[in-house]
Amino acid sequence: MATARPLILVVDDDETMRDAMVAVLESAGYEVIGARTATQALSLLRSGAAKPALMLLDLVMPGMSGVQFRAAQLQDGALATIPVIFVSAFPNTLEALQSGGQLHAAAVLGKPVDARDLLAVVGRLCPPPEPSVA
Repeated sequence: MATARPLILVVDDDETMRDAMVAVLESAGYEVIGARTATQALSLLRSGAAKPALMLLDLVMPGMSGVQFRAAQLQDGALATIPVIFVSAFPNTLEALQSGGQLHAAAVLGKPVDARDLLAVVGRLCPPPEPSVA
């Protein structure tokens, strides 16, 4: 019997970064959906089309920022419990998040994201599925 693969939502407007994170996570056995904007991700979540176990969220995006997305997520009871890993290229922003602001980050990662660091942090919050034995 196959084990359900945990779903992870990766939200990043940088296509190269988003695709790289998706590829690393898929290679580790996760099911992954990528969204290029926070607005797109919020619509996806609110429609019920995706029920991720975890989200990776870029902070700086056009339109709705990652901070605005997280505030909207925390106000929606159906979405508030989904843990978020923030991803940012701005060290000052990361330091502010790590000091425990009101965004309740499960973890933060700096860009560029190292594949080993990504898998370690994600694996701690959402263990990958066991490999199936044939």
